[in-house]
Amino acid sequence: MFFLENVKMMRPTRIWVVLMLVLATINSQAGILPISGVYQGKNLYVQNPFAGNQKDFCANEVYVNDVKVMSNIQSSAFEIDLSHLKMQEPVTIKITHKDDCKPKILNPQVIKQNSSFQFTSFIVDADHMTFTSKGEKPGSKMVVEHFLYNSWVALKEMNGKGSPLLNNYDAKQLGLDVKQKHHSGLNKYRIKYVDSDGQMIYSQIVEFKSDLAPLTAYPARVTDKLTLSRETDYEILDAVGTAVLKGRGKEVDMSKQTTGVYYLNADNQTIKLYKK
Repeated sequence: MFFLENVKMMRPTRIWVVLMLVLATINSQAGILPISGVYQGKNLYVQNPFAGNQKDFCANEVYVNDVKVMSNIQSSAFEIDLSHLKMQEPVTIKITHKDDCKPKILNPQVIKQNSSFQFTSFIVDADHMTFTSKGEKPGSKMVVEHFLYNSWVALKEMNGKGSPLLNNYDAKQLGLDVKQKHHSGLNKYRIKYVDSDGQMIYSQIVEFKSDLAPLTAYPARVTDKLTLSRETDYEILDAVGTAVLKGRGKEVDMSKQTTGVYYLNADNQTIKLYKK
């Protein structure tokens, strides 16, 4: 009522200006571009044209599962970061935009679930890893991944069986001894399915808690040989992070390395060393 009473008191020209400003504000926020799917490890990329005035960009705000993640977007293209989501977690993105333009999502397929494919089981224990899928396409691949040093690392890539019916996989039969890959504490594994068109679908993350004791290495000041508390995969990095040695075993020959600081990556931990 207050607004209407003030409008009545204005001159006709001023009333027209106020109404135009109100309508412009409403129109600038009028559009919503929604998209839904499941998170499969990829971010979305958006093409963001100019609005009708050729000064402002089209998109206003971005919401992921009703949480605002971007605003005041001043770029002709931008990325929507979804990495905080869990694999296979349902996701809805809403991009609010001005009424006289529309942003374009360049890769909507990355959150679209392939309705014909699914992982039906995935089991990991101390000695075995088995998984089952259905709805595979011919020419597809499976990749076993392990979460190490804060990122997913591929352990084994294999050809898919390609049948639309049930496909059973046993990692050991395919040349992957999962018992050797477990590190101490909580392990996380997932399977990546890649079809012949390049579309990727991930399994749920399966966790396995190993009873292995945390790895130790001695001495911390190495002369020739570094001894590990058990046989394991290892990597030696120099002071700037370049890998200088890789292997599997209980002893690491450091005799050919120059004096300085090194880092041992093993058992999902990083241990600082000094080569004398």
